[in-house]
Amino acid sequence: MKAVIMAAGAGTRLRPLTYGIPKPLLPIAGRPVIDYAIDNVLTCSKIDEIIVNVSYMRDQVENYLKHTRDGVSIRVIQTLAWDTGGDLKAINMEYKFDEPFVVAYGDNMTDINVDALVKTHEKHDDALATDALFGVPWEEVHKFGVVKYDEKTEKIHEFVEKPTRDKAPSNLVNAGHYVLTPEALGRVPFEKVKIEHTIFPELARDGKLYGYRANPRAWVDIGSMDSYMKAHKLAETLLPPD
Repeated sequence: MKAVIMAAGAGTRLRPLTYGIPKPLLPIAGRPVIDYAIDNVLTCSKIDEIIVNVSYMRDQVENYLKHTRDGVSIRVIQTLAWDTGGDLKAINMEYKFDEPFVVAYGDNMTDINVDALVKTHEKHDDALATDALFGVPWEEVHKFGVVKYDEKTEKIHEFVEKPTRDKAPSNLVNAGHYVLTPEALGRVPFEKVKIEHTIFPELARDGKLYGYRANPRAWVDIGSMDSYMKAHKLAETLLPPD
């Protein structure tokens, strides 16, 4: 099973750090952020290949992974930073996904149970995608894709990207990890577009989107300097024991 780590962001809000260091290699507690994403994806024993997409400084990222990851098949490819949908379509042109695959956002530092996410997807024959979900305070729902979720059936009946608090169907949100099928990806136009704006709302309306309710010990998006500093404080929770 393949996993795609989306790491094509330029990290403009993290400048001046990202003028000389690609965002995936920014250090957190002595380890590049990409390492946390890779370690988390590999908690699923079915993952046998990882694709990392970047939009700039490809050589630095590729060189780092080549010299630090033995025994793991990792390919680094360059895309146009056409958001989640456009970049996944570009990757598919080269790799031709023929089975469900895992997508993980490379700037989300967390410990989502990817193995449980995959097993949840495999339980439902009609699932075209399965999204990892976690709860956030109501005052933060505007930062996320928010869902209306049925605990019993594990179906997501509504997906709303970054709603205002009064429009949010719940405080259960997209955790930046999901399983996609080739059929779901086939519905995505080859243009700069977000999966969260197009396919997830559509699949929810069609009854083809499922959810895995995660309970991560930590979750932080290192998209800004404030969250990058927060990640340093949370790193100890996710670092492996000595």
